[in-house]
Amino acid sequence: MTSGLADQIRAGTPDGPGEVRMHEALVCVRLRVSTPGSRLLDFLRAEPCAVQAWWIAADLDAMVRFAAPSRLLLQRAVADLGRRAGAEVVEVHSVLRPLDLSAPLTASRGA
Repeated sequence: MTSGLADQIRAGTPDGPGEVRMHEALVCVRLRVSTPGSRLLDFLRAEPCAVQAWWIAADLDAMVRFAAPSRLLLQRAVADLGRRAGAEVVEVHSVLRPLDLSAPLTASRGA
């Protein structure tokens, strides 16, 4: 992957004129009991498709946002969570489109 494309993925800048449409997913990750969190962190730092990540206090260990110009690259990055990052369980949620939270309220609640 070229450096410019990796920068575009990390910046999360899809859909400009002549730019690549990005495929995105939010991925829930539970690590194997024997896997240290540092292994996941090292993997995510080296993975160009990893855009953001959060440690989660729940049945899972982390939530990761992936973005890639093709579904194939996205699937490869997710599959590598188990192979290279020590994930035991991976749940993938594809992002369809963002919600517009800046629009005014359309109806008043409790009125």
